[in-house]
Amino acid sequence: MIQIHQFLHVGSEHDYEKVVRHRPDWRVVHACKDPYHRQALGYSGRDAPKSHPEYLIARREHRLILNLVDAPAPRLHPKGDYR
Repeated sequence: MIQIHQFLHVGSEHDYEKVVRHRPDWRVVHACKDPYHRQALGYSGRDAPKSHPEYLIARREHRLILNLVDAPAPRLHPKGDYR
């Protein structure tokens, strides 16, 4: 895990599972579809249903879980103004 700023760290799934998960005072952003978004919504197919209210973002206790894929094709990312 790498500390970016006083209260900001970037880490891997391994870092979360072995360290962060056991720290109740931490807040986490999971910027990935697998495994966290999939687990939060409980889907096993390719995607969550597009009509699901948490299709893009799920909130659980001290976690924000994003449905993001690491894909080179822009067509796989939703359109919008992200400023």
